[in-house]
Amino acid sequence: MINGRPVLLGGYAAKSCPRAVHNRYDRTVPRPGTTVAPELQQLFDTGTAFEDELLGAWAALGLPGYVDLRDLDGDKRAHIGATIGAMRARATVIVGGRLPDDEPGHRTGKPDLLVRAAGGGYHPADIKAHQVLTKGTDALVSTLDAPALAAAARRADARAKAHEDDLLQLAHYWRMLQACGHQADAPWAAVIGTDGPHLVWYDLSLPRFLTFSRSRGKAERSALDRYDHEHAFRVRVAEVAARREGLPTDPEPLVVPIGHAECETCPWAPVCVEQLPPTDLSRELRGTLSVREYLALRDTGVRTVESLADSEPAALLAGPYGSEVHHLRQHRHRLRKATVAAQLARDGLVLRIKDGPLPPVPRADVEIDIDAEWGVDDRVYLWGLLITSDGVSRYESFFDPVLPDEAYPARRCLDRLDALAAAAEAAGRSLLVFHYTPPERTRALTFPPPPRGAAHPDRWVDVYPLVRATVESRAGLGLKTVAVHGAGFRWRDEDPGGLQSQEWHRRAREGDRAAAQRILQYNEDDVRATLTVRNWLTTVR
Repeated sequence: MINGRPVLLGGYAAKSCPRAVHNRYDRTVPRPGTTVAPELQQLFDTGTAFEDELLGAWAALGLPGYVDLRDLDGDKRAHIGATIGAMRARATVIVGGRLPDDEPGHRTGKPDLLVRAAGGGYHPADIKAHQVLTKGTDALVSTLDAPALAAAARRADARAKAHEDDLLQLAHYWRMLQACGHQADAPWAAVIGTDGPHLVWYDLSLPRFLTFSRSRGKAERSALDRYDHEHAFRVRVAEVAARREGLPTDPEPLVVPIGHAECETCPWAPVCVEQLPPTDLSRELRGTLSVREYLALRDTGVRTVESLADSEPAALLAGPYGSEVHHLRQHRHRLRKATVAAQLARDGLVLRIKDGPLPPVPRADVEIDIDAEWGVDDRVYLWGLLITSDGVSRYESFFDPVLPDEAYPARRCLDRLDALAAAAEAAGRSLLVFHYTPPERTRALTFPPPPRGAAHPDRWVDVYPLVRATVESRAGLGLKTVAVHGAGFRWRDEDPGGLQSQEWHRRAREGDRAAAQRILQYNEDDVRATLTVRNWLTTVR
């Protein structure tokens, strides 16, 4: 309770760090600054832009019963009243509503969407600026002009990705719908992602997440089960935190600071994880392991970089640590990777060359490094080639920031590859196309007709597996890490990155020529970095 009122947690709490929840309610923890990290602000802006574009297109369909309540945000009482009124009026889709606070359940929240069920009541739905479909079959999908679950059809060419964070948030809104009596007959929810203007449906009661079980070792649980557990725990965390006043009699926090991936963009990091000792393992290697793994290591006495660096992974896995984390996927690999990262951190290194024989690096008379850029809608708008022959490299781009048809620049790029391949074959010269990780090859194959001859993507060379077989790193094996810390390459842009390029693309679409030029330079630097990494791999071998 806070001032006589129960703790109320929003839809993000169950999927976010419990210590962040503690910090929010603990008056003895200094308040963080109000500046949002640029990377996080960019994610917010990207999500907002995607949502606005999607909802604009949806509103233009003129769907009967489509109600948009976003303008009421800021007046809580009126907002809740309008949402309840729209549900009682049987609105088909409610955009930007606000559900009544569920005080007994300690919940408050504003779902992106509420979709009416054929038999009455509502399903929650969210808009997410990421893909929600993958290769496979049987995804259940409905359209914007017929969004109800009853109108959904099975897809034979796609499978629904189960993003746990998305489903935990939707489970929060389902529980709120239950609390106010406006839930549908069955706990289904939907997500609209960047891979199409449609609703992908999920059964929140279906066991799908592998979790730790004290009695059984591991158990598969549903999104509702996972949410109920995580939400209840964070309620207890908040209630204990709210009782702390800086007195000797204060209760001990239920959770302590621990470094993990979320800290990189968390506003509480300066007053939380960054206050840990400099040698703390989770602070130095945040994101390498999960919170459970770091806590399990602490319980075995492994708390510092040096202690993990000097440990034997096999011995840790055979002891109490192994029993606490064996339900996690790839837990053995993750521990070995963390041990290497600790050794590198101890030695002041970012990466090192592996011991033993190294894989050969393919070379050709004509070498082409390829890189693609795509926007928040997941459409490729730029293909770049670096063509190297007789020691001379030249960059070519196929770029249209405005044209919505991604096939046009792709087709031009692939036709150019075919022409280069034909010319090389006519001259009796070998040709290879290099890319870093699979997306370029995967996307090239989606544009019929497929490219011909030596430039067919089946004959492309992925540089990433060569790097993975050669290099150990404590900062991942992304192109920028390997190019900068291994090969000594430098991008011209001070802050290069995929999220930044998406923002430049947005501005380029609005006619900003400087942003368009910045994208081209970034893309050229990416392909030149790939060439530099290949040359470096050849040298270290």
